[in-house]
Amino acid sequence: MMSSYMRYGALSAKVRAMYGKRLRFSDFEHMAAMPSEQSVLEYLRGQPGWTAAVSALDTTGYVGRVELEEALRQQLWKEYRGLSHFVPKGDKLLVAFPVRLAELEDIMTALRRLKAAGHAKPLPASRYEQLESKVDRKALAACADYDGLLAATVGSIYHEALLHVRSNTAGELPDYTTTEALLRSTYFSHMYRLIHKSCAGETKKVLLRAFGEQVDLLNVIHILRLKTYFPGDGQYYSALFPFNYRLRPEKVKALCDAGDSAAVLALLQDTPYAAAAQAQGASGVEDWYRREFYLFNKRQLVTGEPSLYTAMSYLTLKEMEFKMLVNVIESVKYGAPYDESFARLIGE
Repeated sequence: MMSSYMRYGALSAKVRAMYGKRLRFSDFEHMAAMPSEQSVLEYLRGQPGWTAAVSALDTTGYVGRVELEEALRQQLWKEYRGLSHFVPKGDKLLVAFPVRLAELEDIMTALRRLKAAGHAKPLPASRYEQLESKVDRKALAACADYDGLLAATVGSIYHEALLHVRSNTAGELPDYTTTEALLRSTYFSHMYRLIHKSCAGETKKVLLRAFGEQVDLLNVIHILRLKTYFPGDGQYYSALFPFNYRLRPEKVKALCDAGDSAAVLALLQDTPYAAAAQAQGASGVEDWYRREFYLFNKRQLVTGEPSLYTAMSYLTLKEMEFKMLVNVIESVKYGAPYDESFARLIGE
């Protein structure tokens, strides 16, 4: 333990101080009652965790939902870059997981545009290009066909997977759901390789649990959605992640073979995820997963032994806080209810 404090003590102290600046439930509740996005912007100026983002906005022109959300996204990249200075060199590839996820999202955005025959347009501004990204975002935004998309991803962890789903028919685009599942599997494979290569002891155990439980529960949610919305259609069971942590392959097969979502939940009763079986359907399990994922990362940040996962857990929690902020901003913009239960969780 002493070595972990020597190696990660400064990093741990920094992220815990940063986490102390998070928004509380009263902040979300107050913002959700505001009349406009501009009111939310002004409120965030006084919040230490987000003031830098909104202060950097050019408010001489119109600032609406899109502009505000993009400014808040830039705050995530600013904090990522700041934390990277405290991360030992050998750990930087693991802590770069937000960059890998951002690359994946940009690739899928480009594929959606191609499928909709949309015109090339710039992707939202980002600073992750400055953080050793292997995806050419400008080329990705400008690509007019799948070959252009492939060229923009050369050197990234996703390029080989994208080659794998390229159609033999000229001009035909790959199936969106299959492509997304393959890229997410590629992401998890990449992270698993780094964990086994770079980590040992308690840190390795925590990381394997963090990613393993994600995979297990995302597979369960995927199966429940298929049973709920596409009963009898087995086309996308192949899109499940080909990894297991606490759900053995035979159990996953049984879940796939179950007659409906109620049968899936019943089968979960004798697994380590029995608590999830008390939820109502796919959305209930998804809410349960989101809560457990947040609490797991919070425990690792607040009470866990200092490690590289201390930084990773903070970045995960900050991303979830950002998503809650986006939910509030869109609630104000469109007059829809905000996610109060999620706000209570984030703002505890």
